[in-house]
Amino acid sequence: MSRWVLLVMAIGALIHGTGRAVHAQTAPTALPGAAPLEVTLAYSADRTNGLAGGCGCFWLNGGRAEASATLAYGISIVSQIAGEHASKISSTLNSLSFVSYLFGPRYSFRNRSRLHPFAQFLVGGVHGFDGSFPGPGVLVPNPDAFAFAGGGGLNLNLTPHFALRVAQADYFQSQLPNDASNVENHLQLSAGIVLRFPSAMPR
Repeated sequence: MSRWVLLVMAIGALIHGTGRAVHAQTAPTALPGAAPLEVTLAYSADRTNGLAGGCGCFWLNGGRAEASATLAYGISIVSQIAGEHASKISSTLNSLSFVSYLFGPRYSFRNRSRLHPFAQFLVGGVHGFDGSFPGPGVLVPNPDAFAFAGGGGLNLNLTPHFALRVAQADYFQSQLPNDASNVENHLQLSAGIVLRFPSAMPR
């Protein structure tokens, strides 16, 4: 198992334990519509330049799953895993797949309406496979690298247990080998469903 995977797993365990402790102390300050735990399943489309020095742009498609735990009013910790794939890049037979695993804080603009916008910043890692990742004089078959993402979105609450992720847009940077800058810039767009677990909320 790579050092990136081990590091992210350790961070996730620490965040989970901290979140449970903080939530026990701060949950009473949350609004009635703020569920302490939310799970999101979403479709994602990713526009990437491949190399940071030029475009050569193409789309990847995939999905993501995330869990967010409320720490205090408007503030939560998010863990996210996403997988995306592109085939026949730039009219060639080349393909590309990667899985990213990110953690970090989110601020939701809570209010009494059904619409809740949010902003977040996540850090973690990315694992590339099913493609060519050129390093200095050698191809790296399945590299692991640092990654981060920042952006925001909008949830539409429909019931106490269900919401729609109407839209989300993130800038995502991966640092997989590309025999140039070893940096890839992405625009990620996503939408999906949110499962909410408000049963632990104080009444």
